[in-house]
Amino acid sequence: MNLRFSIPPEVLRQRGAEISQLMMGVLPGSATHIDEGRGILFVTLPQGLHPALATDTVIRALAGIGITAYFMADAPNYVPPIQVGEKKRRGVSLPVFIVSLIAVALAACILTVFTSGALSGAWRLGADQTLGTGDQKGEDYAGKIALVDMIFEEYSLYDTKGERLLDEMLRAYAAATGDTYAAYYTEEEYQEMIAENNAQMVGIGIRAIEDSEYHDILIISVMPDSPALEAGLQPGDRITAIGSGEGKALVFDIGYHAAINRLRGEAGTVAEFTVVRDGQELAFSVVRAAVQTQSVEAHVSESNPTVGVIRIMQFDTSTPTQFKQAMTDMLGSGCNRFVFDVRNNPGGDLKSINAVLSYFLNKDDTILITTQKDGSSTVYQVQANTYTDQYASCSVAEAEIGMYRGYPMAILTNGNTASAAELFTAVLKEYQLAEVFGTTTYGKGVIQSIIHLEQWGYKGAVKLTVGYYSPPSGVNYDGVGIAPDFEVSLSEEAAKKNLYLLGESEDAQLLAAINHLQSK
Repeated sequence: MNLRFSIPPEVLRQRGAEISQLMMGVLPGSATHIDEGRGILFVTLPQGLHPALATDTVIRALAGIGITAYFMADAPNYVPPIQVGEKKRRGVSLPVFIVSLIAVALAACILTVFTSGALSGAWRLGADQTLGTGDQKGEDYAGKIALVDMIFEEYSLYDTKGERLLDEMLRAYAAATGDTYAAYYTEEEYQEMIAENNAQMVGIGIRAIEDSEYHDILIISVMPDSPALEAGLQPGDRITAIGSGEGKALVFDIGYHAAINRLRGEAGTVAEFTVVRDGQELAFSVVRAAVQTQSVEAHVSESNPTVGVIRIMQFDTSTPTQFKQAMTDMLGSGCNRFVFDVRNNPGGDLKSINAVLSYFLNKDDTILITTQKDGSSTVYQVQANTYTDQYASCSVAEAEIGMYRGYPMAILTNGNTASAAELFTAVLKEYQLAEVFGTTTYGKGVIQSIIHLEQWGYKGAVKLTVGYYSPPSGVNYDGVGIAPDFEVSLSEEAAKKNLYLLGESEDAQLLAAINHLQSK
């Protein structure tokens, strides 16, 4: 499902990265493309998200950061906001669910975040923080919801019941709170999120993004030991169609996210799709399987064999293990200087980033400071930790603390370096362990928690911002970002290409870091 919004070209040129990051927060699972020349923001919606709700969410979110956007009603695949159909009863009354949800948000005991795009942690709330419905300012909160629900139930020609309405209403509730990163997830979306954070997925085993020129699926990497690797898929391949025969659908027509969903499926089933490589179409039939996702990639510099280039794409629960393996491989190849590339890294899990930073710091060094709504603070320090659950790979042995501290290092950042990736940058910079090259980071210094509703008898989950986090200096960079030590921009030609497919000779930021390390 594709939506289009008209925004002044000069605004898109100046704030394009900010707008893209905002869309990731308010419409989880969506994909965006910015056409600066025509002044158009394209938003590809995830499957099941109603376009009318998404339209309102986008316009409100942009207005919240001072940007006026106009919906372009001729966007392809747009449908009216309500479809006539048989009324279906939902399993729980709307007012009861809303009131329960509010109580859940403030009375939960332990909140743990699993999203890849949010710096995460555990938060403990007291029993006295439960929210009632009688202290709302103005009109009776629950009573007004109940009244509107009753009016629609009694008089509406259209279906006002069913899970879809409830899901969309809760998405709107999250969007209307003013919390840019708040979201409601269905049970299916929540489980997918957990699997992603735990570096597990069922599919063909590729990392992909929406191609900015053709609006189809661009493969940026193929995961090791995956069906895709065995089938011969390569970085740079464009998946242009999903299915075969009469069931074949162009990615451009159905939208990027819908196409990605069609590539997914149960292990043992077959994914059929068409790839364009070097101008030629190739048909693939790949059997889906469980795949270990890849968050870290490494290679030896083409221009300096003593420099290992390690790209960290996100911080999930497998990242510490993958990072250590990457360092082992690079050290074994003769590298003794390192460039850590966190450009376009949206962030990740708190335990994951804590583990990775522990490899560079000394015991008891401060990693970050969190500040909650009530003003209380928590200081996270480097310690040996052992986990036996899904966080087992985030365990840190005493001998691993500071094991990579002595090497000359540089970090690459851009406007899409966010959250946990910014913390990685800030900590190594503040401890004077690495210098930063590139452009100013996104500026996300707030922390989210995700609450699964299962323990209260409901499906789904809610994400909300619960506090600030700051690096060891205590200076919070939310809305500001982290400025590099050396401001380096890509050339105009290189900036038009996909970062993941950029060659070293074209990458001015990488070359600047490598050249700087030669003197170390």
